[in-house]
Amino acid sequence: MDFMGTILQFFECVGPPIRQYVRRHRKLSEIMKNLERPLQELNCKKADIEATLKAECDLGNKQPSNEVNDWLENVERINSEAHRFEEEVKKGKYFSRARLGKHAEEKIQEVKEYHQKACSFTSLVIAPPPTGGLTLTTATLAGEKTKKVVERIWEDLMGDKVTKIGVWGMGGIGKTTIMKEINNRLQKETNKFNVVIWVTVSQPLDLIKLQNEIAAALNQSLPENEDEVRRAGRLSGMLKAKAKFVLILDDMWKEFRLEEVGIPEPSEENGCKLVITTRSLGVCRFMDCKEIGVELLSQEEALNLFLDKVRISTSQILNLDKEIINSVVEECAGLPLAIVTVASCMRGVDEIHEWRNALNELRGLVRSRNGVNADVLGRLEFSYHRLKDDKVQQCFLYCALYPEDFAIPKEELIDYWIAEGFIEEVKDVQAKNDRGHTILNRLVNCCLLESAKDGRCVKMHDLIRDMALSITSESPLFMAKAGLRLQEFPVEQEWKENLERVSLMKNNIKEIPSYMSPHCDILSTLLLQANGNLWTIPECFFVHMHGLKVLNLSHTDIEVLPSSVSDLTNLRSLLLRYCLRLTRVPSVAKLLALHYLDLEATRIEEVPEGMEMLENLSYLYLYSLPLKKFPTGILPRLRDLYKLKLSFGREALRETVEEAARLSDRLDTFEGHFSTLKDFNIYVKSTDGRGSKNYCLLLWPSGMRGFLITDLEVDKSVSVHNCKICEREEPIVLPEDVQFLKMYWVDDVASLNDVLPREQGLVNIGKFSHGLKVLRFGSCRNLKNLFSLRLLPALQNLEVLEVNWCISIEEIVAVEDEETEKELATNTIINTVTLPRLKRLGFYFLPEFKSFCSNNGVLVCNSLQEIEVRGCPKLKRLSLSLPLLDNGQPSPPAALKVIEIKKELWETLEWDQANAKDVLNPYCKFVGF
Repeated sequence: MDFMGTILQFFECVGPPIRQYVRRHRKLSEIMKNLERPLQELNCKKADIEATLKAECDLGNKQPSNEVNDWLENVERINSEAHRFEEEVKKGKYFSRARLGKHAEEKIQEVKEYHQKACSFTSLVIAPPPTGGLTLTTATLAGEKTKKVVERIWEDLMGDKVTKIGVWGMGGIGKTTIMKEINNRLQKETNKFNVVIWVTVSQPLDLIKLQNEIAAALNQSLPENEDEVRRAGRLSGMLKAKAKFVLILDDMWKEFRLEEVGIPEPSEENGCKLVITTRSLGVCRFMDCKEIGVELLSQEEALNLFLDKVRISTSQILNLDKEIINSVVEECAGLPLAIVTVASCMRGVDEIHEWRNALNELRGLVRSRNGVNADVLGRLEFSYHRLKDDKVQQCFLYCALYPEDFAIPKEELIDYWIAEGFIEEVKDVQAKNDRGHTILNRLVNCCLLESAKDGRCVKMHDLIRDMALSITSESPLFMAKAGLRLQEFPVEQEWKENLERVSLMKNNIKEIPSYMSPHCDILSTLLLQANGNLWTIPECFFVHMHGLKVLNLSHTDIEVLPSSVSDLTNLRSLLLRYCLRLTRVPSVAKLLALHYLDLEATRIEEVPEGMEMLENLSYLYLYSLPLKKFPTGILPRLRDLYKLKLSFGREALRETVEEAARLSDRLDTFEGHFSTLKDFNIYVKSTDGRGSKNYCLLLWPSGMRGFLITDLEVDKSVSVHNCKICEREEPIVLPEDVQFLKMYWVDDVASLNDVLPREQGLVNIGKFSHGLKVLRFGSCRNLKNLFSLRLLPALQNLEVLEVNWCISIEEIVAVEDEETEKELATNTIINTVTLPRLKRLGFYFLPEFKSFCSNNGVLVCNSLQEIEVRGCPKLKRLSLSLPLLDNGQPSPPAALKVIEIKKELWETLEWDQANAKDVLNPYCKFVGF
C-alpha cells in the first residue's frame, strides 16, 4: 500500500506538468493566436497613449510621468519578445514548441496586466518643477470694493498666518472672477509656491470626482478601483510631494473634511494655502476659513461697468435720457453678472423708446418672481427675453439640459438644434451649421453663454442655468436631471404628458423598470447617454413617444435596442456610439426623417434592416464596427450624406469600397478604416487620388475597435498602422492632396522614399502632396532616415515634423547619391535643406538619432517656432542654419519661441555657426530627460 501510495503521489505531482507540456506542444498555434489579440489591443492602447501624450505635452509645460515612460518602455520590450516568439515558431523546431507555448502563455498574462495598468492612467503627464499652474481667462475687475477684496486675499496668501481663506457672497457677485485674478497673479508674480491648483467643485459634491480633479491638476492619476480612504492617502502623498501649494476650490456648495479627500491641513509650517469660494458663510465656518465677503457694487461702480459693457459713446448718452440708463442699472441691484448680461443685450440700442420699454420689462420680471434668488433670476431672464427670437431662445434653453459647469461641445449642440428643427430657415447642412455657430456667437456676446476649451465648447454660469431651468419648469417643460449621480430612474409620476425635453445624462442609472411606458407624445429630446451601467430598456418604453426627434443612448451598456424604436417616425437623430455591448438595432425602414445615425464603436455585425430607405441621412457613422460586410447599393441611395464614417472589414466587397469612393466629391467629411492594403488602394485609386473636402483614412489591419483618428491641425489625413505597405506586388497608393501623414509600427519602411519609389519620378513626387503639412512617424523599428533630397519638392509646405520611438533612425535627411555623399563628407559642397514653412520639430526617444542632416548638411527654416528633443542621447547636431544679421552674426529665427531639451545634451551639441549656441540659449527650456 505504501508503495502504491508513493506511485500515486508521484503521478499526482508529475501528471499536471506533463499534461501542460503536451497541451502546449499540440496547441502552440492556438496559443500564439490567443497572444495576438491582447497584443493588438495593448499596441492600440500604446498608440492612444502616445497620441494623447504628444497632445498634452504640446499644450504646455508638461512631460510624461515616470510611470508612463516605464510603461511605454515595457510595451516596447513585450513587442520585441513577442516578435522573437513568432520568429522561433516560424522556424518550426519540434522540441521547442512546448517551451514557446509556455513563454507565450506567460506573455499573454503580462500583456493583459499592462493593458489593465494603462486603463488605470487618468493622467499621463506631470508638470516639471517648479510649476505654477494654469493661466485662466478672466474679466476685468469692476469697482474699488472688488479690487480691495483681491488685495486682502493677496495679502493673506503672501503672509504666513492665514492658511485657509473663504471668499463668500451671493451668486453672480464675482467670486470666481476675483479668484481667477488671484490665480493669474500667482502664476507670474511670486515664487512663494510650487504649484497653484484650480478645481471647480460645483454640486452635487462628489469626493471621488474631487480627488480625481485635484490629481489631474497635478498631472497625476488615482486608481479608480480603490476606496476613498486609500485614494485619499495617495492624493495626500502627491500634494505633500509638491510641498508649498495653493489649492483653490471654486463654487463649493457643501462642506467636507480635508482628510476625507486627502488634502493636507495647510499650516505655517508646510507653507500651504487653501482658498474656497462659496455662496454659504456656513461652509466657510465649517472649513475653518478666514471669511472674506464680496459686496455688491455701488451705484457709481455699477454704472461704470454697465457703460463699459453696453459700449455707449458720450454722444449717444447725451441723446438718451441718462435717468433711464441709471434706472436700468439700479434694477441690476449692483450684481455684476446681472449688469453684464443686461448691458450686453442692450448693446447697439440707441433709441429712447426701446430703452424705456426695456426698463419696464426688466422691472416687471424682477417684481413678478417669488422664491430664493427670484429677483436675481428675474434680472437675468431679461436678457433671455431680449433675444426676441423664439428659435434662438429655444437654442439657449436647450443648453440647460447639460449638467452644471459642463463644457458643452459646440458641434454636438448644433447637431441637436438642427434635429429639433430650431434651424430650418436654411436647407443645406453647411448653411445650417453656419447658422448654428452664428446663434452660439450671439448667445456668447449676450453673456448668456461663455466660451470654453479654446473655443470648442461653451459653458453656462450656474445662475444663468438656474434661470433657464426656472423658465423650463413651466413651458416648455423640461426634466433636467443631468449629472446628479441618480441611481434610480425617475418614477412614472414625473413623466408628465406635456414634457418636451428630458435629460438624464451622466448619472448612474442601471435599468428602466419593465413596466415603464411614459405617455409623453410631445417629448422631442431624450438624453440618456453616459449612464455606463444602463443595460436594459423595456420593449414598451418608447411606445407613447411618437414625437421623439432626438434619442441619445451613447456610452451605455445596452445590448439590444427595443423594437419599439422602429416606430419613432419623427426621429431625426439616433445616437448609439460606444454602446460596447450593443449587438442589434431593429429595423430602421420607417425612420424616414432620420438625419443623424451614429453606431460608432458598437458590436453590430450587420447593417440595420431598412438602411436603404434612409434617403434623408446627412450623418452616418458606422466606424469601428465588426461589420461582416456592407451590402452594395445602399450608399448610392443616400444622396444627402454630408459626413460618413465607415469601417471596411477583411471581407469587404470591392463594389462597396468603390461606392464609398464615388461619394467623395459630394461629402464634406469621410473617415474610413481599412483592414487591407488592397481595399485602401482601391478607395484611393477610385477617387482619382483626391478625397473628400475633409478625410481621415486609417489603414490598420488589426486595428482595435473604437480607435479613432482625429486631427485638428489639418483636414486631409492618412494614418497607417501595423502593416506592410512596400510590397513589390502592391505598394501603398497615397492621395495626392494628403496634408497629414502618420505611420506607426510600419516595419517595412526604412524611409519615406520607400513609400514613393524612385520609379515614380520627380515630377510625380512634386505632384504628390504639394500640400503636405504634417509628418509623424512612430515605432517604425527599421526606419533609418525620414527622406532624401529628392523628396524636398513635395515637402515645401511642411509645418510639423515629429519622430518618436523609432529605434534605428540616425538622421532625418539622407543622401542617396554616393558621389554627393563623398563630397559632403569632405566638405566639398554644403547640402542645404530648405523647409520654408516648418514650425515645429519634435524628436522623442530615438536611441540612435545623431543629426538632422547627414555629414555637413544644414537645415534652413526661418519660420521655426518650436524644437523639442527628449530621450535622444546620441544627438550631436541639430544642423540648424541661422539667419545672418547685417554684421554677419547669426540671429534666431524670427518666430522661434522655445527649445525644449535636456541641459546636459544641449551643452554637448555641435554647431556649424560661431555663437549659434549663445544666440539660441535664451529660448531653451531645459527638461529632465
